[in-house]
Amino acid sequence: MSHVRPHNMAPRSRWTGIFALFVVMCACGIGGPMFDLVEVPPIVRNSWRSQISAMFLFPSLCWSCFTDDSIRWTKTVILTLFVVGVCLELSYATWNIALEMTTFPRTALFAQVHPVFILLGAACAALVSRHAQSELVTFPSRTEWFGVGVTISGAIITTTYSNRRDQQRPSTITGDLVALCSAISYAGYIASMRRTQNAMYPGLQPRITNASVFIVQGFATIIMMMCSFLILAIVPDQADWSLNPPYGVFAWPHCDDVRFIIAVGVLIAVGHLAITVAVQNLPLLVASVSLTLLPIVQTLFSHALVGTPILTVREIVGAIVTILGVALTTVAHDKSLAEKHRENEEDSRRISIDNRS
Repeated sequence: MSHVRPHNMAPRSRWTGIFALFVVMCACGIGGPMFDLVEVPPIVRNSWRSQISAMFLFPSLCWSCFTDDSIRWTKTVILTLFVVGVCLELSYATWNIALEMTTFPRTALFAQVHPVFILLGAACAALVSRHAQSELVTFPSRTEWFGVGVTISGAIITTTYSNRRDQQRPSTITGDLVALCSAISYAGYIASMRRTQNAMYPGLQPRITNASVFIVQGFATIIMMMCSFLILAIVPDQADWSLNPPYGVFAWPHCDDVRFIIAVGVLIAVGHLAITVAVQNLPLLVASVSLTLLPIVQTLFSHALVGTPILTVREIVGAIVTILGVALTTVAHDKSLAEKHRENEEDSRRISIDNRS
Protein backbone atom coordinates (compact mmCIF):
# COMPACT_ATOMS: atom_id res chain seq x y z
CA MET A 1 0.00 0.00 0.00
CA SER A 2 1.26 3.45 -0.82
CA HIS A 3 2.10 5.83 1.99
CA VAL A 4 2.34 8.85 -0.31
CA ARG A 5 0.17 11.59 1.06
CA PRO A 6 -2.58 12.65 -1.37
CA HIS A 7 -1.85 15.76 -3.38
CA ASN A 8 -5.12 17.40 -2.34
CA MET A 9 -4.67 17.62 1.41
CA ALA A 10 -7.55 18.62 3.65
CA PRO A 11 -7.69 22.42 4.04
CA ARG A 12 -7.98 22.09 7.81
CA SER A 13 -4.80 20.02 8.04
CA ARG A 14 -2.99 22.41 5.72
CA TRP A 15 -3.93 25.47 7.78
CA THR A 16 -3.01 23.64 10.99
CA GLY A 17 0.43 22.96 9.52
CA ILE A 18 0.82 26.57 8.40
CA PHE A 19 -0.11 27.86 11.87
CA ALA A 20 2.36 25.40 13.41
CA LEU A 21 5.10 26.80 11.16
CA PHE A 22 4.23 30.31 12.34
CA VAL A 23 4.68 29.16 15.95
CA VAL A 24 8.01 27.60 14.98
CA MET A 25 9.21 30.88 13.50
CA CYS A 26 8.28 32.80 16.65
CA ALA A 27 9.60 30.29 19.21
CA CYS A 28 12.78 29.11 17.46
CA GLY A 29 13.41 32.52 15.90
CA ILE A 30 13.84 33.95 19.39
CA GLY A 31 15.12 30.85 21.19
CA GLY A 32 17.88 30.11 18.67
CA PRO A 33 19.83 33.35 19.15
CA MET A 34 19.34 33.08 22.92
CA PHE A 35 21.69 30.09 22.89
CA ASP A 36 24.54 32.44 22.06
CA LEU A 37 23.86 34.49 25.20
CA VAL A 38 24.42 31.62 27.66
CA GLU A 39 28.13 31.89 28.56
CA VAL A 40 28.92 28.20 29.12
CA PRO A 41 30.58 25.52 26.96
CA PRO A 42 28.36 24.42 24.05
CA ILE A 43 27.74 20.87 25.25
CA VAL A 44 26.84 22.12 28.74
CA ARG A 45 24.46 24.66 27.21
CA ASN A 46 22.86 21.92 25.15
CA SER A 47 22.47 19.66 28.19
CA TRP A 48 20.83 22.45 30.17
CA ARG A 49 18.39 23.05 27.35
CA SER A 50 17.47 19.34 27.13
CA GLN A 51 16.98 19.08 30.90
CA ILE A 52 14.61 22.06 30.98
CA SER A 53 12.70 20.89 27.90
CA ALA A 54 12.37 17.36 29.32
CA MET A 55 10.95 18.72 32.58
CA PHE A 56 8.52 20.90 30.61
CA LEU A 57 7.31 18.03 28.39
CA PHE A 58 7.29 15.19 30.93
CA PRO A 59 3.78 15.83 32.37
CA SER A 60 2.18 15.96 28.91
CA LEU A 61 4.15 12.86 27.88
CA CYS A 62 2.76 10.86 30.82
CA TRP A 63 -0.76 12.14 30.14
CA SER A 64 -0.58 11.16 26.48
CA CYS A 65 0.77 7.68 27.16
CA PHE A 66 -1.96 6.87 29.69
CA THR A 67 -4.89 8.38 27.79
CA ASP A 68 -4.21 7.27 24.20
CA ASP A 69 -5.18 3.62 23.72
CA SER A 70 -4.65 3.57 19.95
CA ILE A 71 -0.83 3.64 20.07
CA ARG A 72 0.92 0.56 18.68
CA TRP A 73 4.06 0.10 20.80
CA THR A 74 6.03 -2.03 18.34
CA LYS A 75 9.79 -2.49 17.99
CA THR A 76 9.72 -0.09 15.04
CA VAL A 77 8.12 2.63 17.16
CA ILE A 78 10.63 2.22 19.97
CA LEU A 79 13.58 2.17 17.55
CA THR A 80 12.43 5.22 15.60
CA LEU A 81 11.75 7.15 18.82
CA PHE A 82 15.34 6.44 19.80
CA VAL A 83 16.56 7.62 16.38
CA VAL A 84 14.49 10.82 16.70
CA GLY A 85 16.13 11.63 20.03
CA VAL A 86 19.66 10.82 18.86
CA CYS A 87 19.29 12.90 15.69
CA LEU A 88 17.86 15.78 17.72
CA GLU A 89 20.85 15.67 20.08
CA LEU A 90 23.33 15.50 17.21
CA SER A 91 21.68 18.44 15.45
CA TYR A 92 21.86 20.60 18.57
CA ALA A 93 25.35 19.47 19.55
CA THR A 94 26.75 20.35 16.12
CA TRP A 95 24.66 23.56 16.11
CA ASN A 96 26.25 24.72 19.37
CA ILE A 97 29.73 23.71 18.24
CA ALA A 98 29.22 25.64 14.99
CA LEU A 99 28.21 28.72 16.98
CA GLU A 100 31.61 28.63 18.65
CA MET A 101 33.47 28.24 15.35
CA THR A 102 31.69 30.61 12.97
CA THR A 103 29.17 33.46 12.91
CA PHE A 104 25.52 32.96 13.85
CA PRO A 105 24.08 34.01 10.44
CA ARG A 106 26.24 31.44 8.64
CA THR A 107 25.39 28.75 11.22
CA ALA A 108 21.70 29.49 10.80
CA LEU A 109 21.99 29.36 7.01
CA PHE A 110 23.93 26.11 6.61
CA ALA A 111 21.96 24.31 9.32
CA GLN A 112 18.75 24.89 7.35
CA VAL A 113 19.64 23.06 4.12
CA HIS A 114 18.21 19.82 5.52
CA PRO A 115 15.67 19.42 2.66
CA VAL A 116 18.60 18.72 0.34
CA PHE A 117 19.78 15.88 2.55
CA ILE A 118 16.23 14.51 2.77
CA LEU A 119 16.25 14.42 -1.03
CA LEU A 120 19.65 12.73 -1.14
CA GLY A 121 18.43 10.20 1.41
CA ALA A 122 15.42 9.51 -0.80
CA ALA A 123 17.73 8.85 -3.75
CA CYS A 124 19.84 6.38 -1.75
CA ALA A 125 16.74 4.62 -0.42
CA ALA A 126 15.26 4.43 -3.93
CA LEU A 127 18.42 2.77 -5.22
CA VAL A 128 18.13 0.13 -2.50
CA SER A 129 14.38 -0.44 -2.85
CA ARG A 130 13.05 0.63 -6.24
CA HIS A 131 9.65 -0.96 -5.70
CA ALA A 132 8.87 0.82 -2.41
CA GLN A 133 5.98 3.26 -2.44
CA SER A 134 6.93 5.56 0.41
CA GLU A 135 7.47 9.27 -0.14
CA LEU A 136 10.94 8.84 1.36
CA VAL A 137 12.04 6.43 -1.37
CA THR A 138 10.86 8.30 -4.46
CA PHE A 139 13.84 8.63 -6.78
CA PRO A 140 14.53 12.33 -7.50
CA SER A 141 13.88 13.76 -10.95
CA ARG A 142 16.33 15.82 -13.00
CA THR A 143 14.68 19.03 -11.83
CA GLU A 144 15.16 17.96 -8.22
CA TRP A 145 18.84 17.30 -8.83
CA PHE A 146 19.11 20.71 -10.47
CA GLY A 147 17.61 22.21 -7.32
CA VAL A 148 20.26 20.43 -5.27
CA GLY A 149 22.95 21.97 -7.48
CA VAL A 150 21.48 25.45 -7.06
CA THR A 151 21.37 25.00 -3.29
CA ILE A 152 24.99 23.89 -3.12
CA SER A 153 25.96 26.85 -5.32
CA GLY A 154 24.34 29.24 -2.84
CA ALA A 155 26.23 27.57 0.00
CA ILE A 156 29.51 27.97 -1.90
CA ILE A 157 28.81 31.67 -2.54
CA THR A 158 28.32 32.24 1.18
CA THR A 159 31.21 30.04 2.31
CA THR A 160 33.82 31.68 0.09
CA TYR A 161 33.08 35.12 1.53
CA SER A 162 36.14 36.49 3.31
CA ASN A 163 36.06 37.17 7.05
CA ARG A 164 34.95 40.59 8.23
CA ARG A 165 36.76 42.58 10.88
CA ASP A 166 33.57 43.70 12.60
CA GLN A 167 32.42 40.18 13.47
CA GLN A 168 32.53 39.01 17.07
CA ARG A 169 34.17 35.78 15.89
CA PRO A 170 35.63 34.96 12.46
CA SER A 171 33.77 32.70 10.09
CA THR A 172 35.54 29.46 9.21
CA ILE A 173 35.11 26.66 6.69
CA THR A 174 35.27 24.14 9.55
CA GLY A 175 32.42 25.87 11.36
CA ASP A 176 30.36 25.85 8.16
CA LEU A 177 30.96 22.11 7.73
CA VAL A 178 29.89 21.49 11.33
CA ALA A 179 26.70 23.46 10.63
CA LEU A 180 26.12 21.22 7.59
CA CYS A 181 26.43 18.22 9.92
CA SER A 182 23.66 19.80 11.95
CA ALA A 183 21.55 19.93 8.78
CA ILE A 184 22.18 16.23 8.10
CA SER A 185 21.16 15.32 11.66
CA TYR A 186 18.09 17.54 11.40
CA ALA A 187 17.05 15.80 8.17
CA GLY A 188 17.25 12.48 10.00
CA TYR A 189 15.27 13.99 12.87
CA ILE A 190 12.39 15.09 10.61
CA ALA A 191 12.33 11.90 8.54
CA SER A 192 12.41 9.60 11.57
CA MET A 193 9.72 11.71 13.23
CA ARG A 194 7.39 11.07 10.29
CA ARG A 195 8.29 7.37 10.34
CA THR A 196 7.54 7.18 14.07
CA GLN A 197 4.16 8.86 13.72
CA ASN A 198 3.11 6.52 10.91
CA ALA A 199 4.26 3.46 12.88
CA MET A 200 2.42 4.53 16.03
CA TYR A 201 -0.94 4.88 14.26
CA PRO A 202 -0.84 2.58 11.20
CA GLY A 203 -4.61 2.66 10.76
CA LEU A 204 -4.93 6.45 10.95
CA GLN A 205 -2.51 7.55 8.22
CA PRO A 206 -2.16 10.34 7.35
CA ARG A 207 -4.53 11.60 10.09
CA ILE A 208 -2.67 11.21 13.38
CA THR A 209 -3.96 11.93 16.89
CA ASN A 210 -2.68 14.92 18.83
CA ALA A 211 -1.18 12.73 21.56
CA SER A 212 1.66 11.72 19.24
CA VAL A 213 2.97 15.31 19.34
CA PHE A 214 3.75 15.08 23.05
CA ILE A 215 4.83 11.43 22.89
CA VAL A 216 7.32 11.93 20.05
CA GLN A 217 8.79 15.15 21.46
CA GLY A 218 8.69 13.96 25.07
CA PHE A 219 10.63 10.76 24.39
CA ALA A 220 12.93 12.52 21.93
CA THR A 221 13.86 15.17 24.50
CA ILE A 222 14.50 12.57 27.22
CA ILE A 223 16.73 10.57 24.87
CA MET A 224 18.43 13.80 23.83
CA MET A 225 19.13 14.59 27.50
CA MET A 226 20.62 11.12 28.08
CA CYS A 227 22.80 11.49 24.97
CA SER A 228 24.01 14.86 26.22
CA PHE A 229 25.07 13.23 29.50
CA LEU A 230 26.95 10.58 27.51
CA ILE A 231 28.74 13.23 25.44
CA LEU A 232 29.67 15.15 28.59
CA ALA A 233 31.09 11.96 30.08
CA ILE A 234 33.16 11.23 26.96
CA VAL A 235 34.49 14.73 26.23
CA PRO A 236 37.04 15.73 28.91
CA ASP A 237 37.53 19.14 30.54
CA GLN A 238 34.20 20.54 29.34
CA ALA A 239 32.06 20.19 32.46
CA ASP A 240 31.87 18.73 35.93
CA TRP A 241 29.02 16.75 37.45
CA SER A 242 28.15 19.30 40.09
CA LEU A 243 25.66 22.03 40.96
CA ASN A 244 28.26 24.78 40.75
CA PRO A 245 28.10 27.33 37.90
CA PRO A 246 29.30 27.85 35.28
CA TYR A 247 30.41 24.34 34.25
CA GLY A 248 28.22 22.11 36.41
CA VAL A 249 25.97 19.82 34.40
CA PHE A 250 23.12 20.41 36.87
CA ALA A 251 24.06 23.98 37.78
CA TRP A 252 21.47 25.87 35.74
CA PRO A 253 19.01 26.33 38.68
CA HIS A 254 21.78 28.12 40.58
CA CYS A 255 22.75 30.56 37.82
CA ASP A 256 21.98 34.25 38.15
CA ASP A 257 20.10 34.22 34.82
CA VAL A 258 18.15 31.04 35.56
CA ARG A 259 14.88 32.58 34.32
CA PHE A 260 16.48 33.40 31.02
CA ILE A 261 17.85 29.84 30.68
CA ILE A 262 14.44 28.35 31.51
CA ALA A 263 12.84 30.61 28.89
CA VAL A 264 15.26 29.25 26.28
CA GLY A 265 14.41 25.64 27.13
CA VAL A 266 10.66 26.25 27.11
CA LEU A 267 10.74 28.28 23.89
CA ILE A 268 12.72 25.61 22.04
CA ALA A 269 10.43 22.86 23.39
CA VAL A 270 7.35 24.72 22.16
CA GLY A 271 9.03 25.26 18.81
CA HIS A 272 9.73 21.56 18.38
CA LEU A 273 6.19 20.65 19.40
CA ALA A 274 5.08 22.92 16.57
CA ILE A 275 7.54 21.25 14.18
CA THR A 276 5.96 17.90 15.03
CA VAL A 277 2.50 19.31 14.24
CA ALA A 278 3.79 20.71 10.94
CA VAL A 279 5.30 17.35 9.96
CA GLN A 280 1.96 15.69 10.77
CA ASN A 281 -0.15 18.01 8.64
CA LEU A 282 2.14 18.91 5.71
CA PRO A 283 4.17 16.87 3.20
CA LEU A 284 7.62 16.11 4.58
CA LEU A 285 9.64 18.27 2.19
CA VAL A 286 7.11 21.11 2.32
CA ALA A 287 7.53 21.29 6.09
CA SER A 288 11.29 20.95 5.77
CA VAL A 289 11.72 23.67 3.15
CA SER A 290 9.48 26.03 5.10
CA LEU A 291 11.90 25.77 8.00
CA THR A 292 14.64 27.21 5.77
CA LEU A 293 13.02 30.59 6.39
CA LEU A 294 14.28 30.40 9.98
CA PRO A 295 17.70 31.95 9.17
CA ILE A 296 16.02 35.21 8.15
CA VAL A 297 14.02 35.40 11.37
CA GLN A 298 16.89 34.19 13.56
CA THR A 299 19.39 36.58 12.00
CA LEU A 300 17.14 39.55 12.78
CA PHE A 301 16.66 38.43 16.37
CA SER A 302 20.38 37.65 16.63
CA HIS A 303 21.17 41.20 15.57
CA ALA A 304 18.73 42.61 18.13
CA LEU A 305 19.65 40.31 21.04
CA VAL A 306 23.30 39.38 20.49
CA GLY A 307 24.52 42.23 18.30
CA THR A 308 25.78 40.06 15.45
CA PRO A 309 26.11 41.90 12.13
CA ILE A 310 23.37 41.66 9.55
CA LEU A 311 24.24 39.63 6.43
CA THR A 312 26.33 41.47 3.86
CA VAL A 313 25.27 41.78 0.21
CA ARG A 314 27.26 38.74 -0.85
CA GLU A 315 25.95 36.64 2.03
CA ILE A 316 22.39 37.76 1.23
CA VAL A 317 22.89 36.67 -2.40
CA GLY A 318 24.20 33.30 -1.23
CA ALA A 319 21.28 32.91 1.16
CA ILE A 320 18.73 33.77 -1.55
CA VAL A 321 20.30 31.32 -4.01
CA THR A 322 20.32 28.61 -1.34
CA ILE A 323 16.68 29.14 -0.40
CA LEU A 324 15.63 29.31 -4.08
CA GLY A 325 17.46 26.05 -4.72
CA VAL A 326 15.73 24.35 -1.83
CA ALA A 327 12.36 25.74 -2.97
CA LEU A 328 12.96 24.50 -6.52
CA THR A 329 13.86 21.08 -5.17
CA THR A 330 10.70 20.97 -3.08
CA VAL A 331 8.37 22.02 -5.90
CA ALA A 332 9.90 19.43 -8.23
CA HIS A 333 9.64 16.76 -5.55
CA ASP A 334 5.99 17.61 -4.88
CA LYS A 335 5.29 17.27 -8.62
CA SER A 336 7.03 13.88 -8.66
CA LEU A 337 4.90 12.71 -5.74
CA ALA A 338 1.73 13.78 -7.52
CA GLU A 339 2.77 11.91 -10.68
CA LYS A 340 3.66 8.81 -8.69
CA HIS A 341 0.34 8.97 -6.89
CA ARG A 342 -1.48 9.04 -10.23
CA GLU A 343 0.61 6.11 -11.49
CA ASN A 344 -0.27 4.12 -8.35
CA GLU A 345 -3.97 4.81 -8.88
CA GLU A 346 -3.73 3.74 -12.53
CA ASP A 347 -1.90 0.54 -11.54
CA SER A 348 -4.54 -0.22 -8.91
CA ARG A 349 -7.28 0.37 -11.47
CA ARG A 350 -5.55 -1.87 -13.99
CA ILE A 351 -5.09 -4.65 -11.46
CA SER A 352 -8.73 -4.38 -10.43
CA ILE A 353 -9.86 -4.70 -14.06
CA ASP A 354 -7.57 -7.70 -14.63
CA ASN A 355 -8.94 -9.43 -11.53
CA ARG A 356 -12.50 -8.95 -12.70
CA SER A 357 -11.75 -10.36 -16.11
